[in-house]
Amino acid sequence: MRYQRTILNEIIRSIDEYPVTLITGARQVGKSTLASYFEEKGYRYITFDDTDLLAKAKENPKKFIKDCGYPIIIDEIQRCKKLFIEIEHVVNEVRRTKGTIEANGMYILTGSQKFHLMKGVSESMSGRVGIIEMEPLSQAEINNWDEVPFEIDNEKMMLKADERKLSEDTLYTSILRGFYPARWEIEGKPIKNYYSNYLKTFIERDVSELINVKDLRRFENFIKVVASLTGEEYNASNISKVVGIDNKTVESWLSILIVSNLVTLLEPYYEDSINKRIVKRNKIYFNDTGLACYLIGIDSPKTLKLSEFKGRIVETYIHNEICKSFKNNNVEIQMFYYRDNNQNEIDFIILKDGNLYLIEAKSGKQYGINDIKGFKQLANTKYNIAGQCILCCTEEVYRISSQIYAFPIRSI
Repeated sequence: MRYQRTILNEIIRSIDEYPVTLITGARQVGKSTLASYFEEKGYRYITFDDTDLLAKAKENPKKFIKDCGYPIIIDEIQRCKKLFIEIEHVVNEVRRTKGTIEANGMYILTGSQKFHLMKGVSESMSGRVGIIEMEPLSQAEINNWDEVPFEIDNEKMMLKADERKLSEDTLYTSILRGFYPARWEIEGKPIKNYYSNYLKTFIERDVSELINVKDLRRFENFIKVVASLTGEEYNASNISKVVGIDNKTVESWLSILIVSNLVTLLEPYYEDSINKRIVKRNKIYFNDTGLACYLIGIDSPKTLKLSEFKGRIVETYIHNEICKSFKNNNVEIQMFYYRDNNQNEIDFIILKDGNLYLIEAKSGKQYGINDIKGFKQLANTKYNIAGQCILCCTEEVYRISSQIYAFPIRSI
């Protein structure tokens, strides 16, 4: 592995604690590369990209699992979900005859379908599987920074700003390049036509496995429309009008993007004690800014800086980097946004351990007290507000109010 993946420590922990470790994530985030690391630890590796193996597994799942033995890595497990029940039987037998601890680390599975795959797991291996959600590379992994869960601690964030280097030009280049490992493995120019091939493979292979889409060209147009809405409220009716499909189809197709780990929905924040006139729609974020830029038609850092999408693409980047910092360290949080009918907004609200953290995400450099007026809407929250800040493209940290600062994005 060229880049040290923070989540490797969580995979090792899961292998020590569970008979089965399932690594999920979008196509080409590095699941197979990370899993193959364990070949050096004595695991055999097979992949269902091998159609002959896949056919054998589907024909007789019980015999296939028996013949495979363990410890073993099975890549692209979602292509043969019948194996889950057979793996469960083997795990139960080993636990019964050799003990619970001895059964740990038997199987490492990878799959690129999120909830679709989870359904098979929940039915067959509850309590026997550690689930690891793998994201694309983080900026911390690319730059070899220590990656810790994001926290609004003014002193710690100031220290990060001092120690780390990330110019605005480098930031925009990274955003455009995206964070799939293949985009960073070769020095110099990224792989030519990477995203066009990625999209083609996703539509022709992954989508076809999940749902029968008769008009693939229209589905591709749908993805492009969704990409243009990253950082915006999700409105199925608006999308249906643009793409020319009904609302039910919009919901069905969006579920494919969610299951495939390409997009994330962010729920609105609500408490009984605060303004009830809130916007109730989810916001939508593409999980990789490079793919989003490609789909929108942004082809250079300069084009991105001049684009009407700049603010929402930078917001998407900040959202993704914050989420990666938690997922890569196996820290569970709840994340929301706030918007009411009086145009008060808070881009991100993180709820963790009974504390709220309020964040504004901006693509500019200079901001003032009016840019955080939305924070006042949570004055009567039942939780403790542990931190508030603006994350933006400033080079230097500066104060907004007594305890609220604007931080450069490298402080995440």
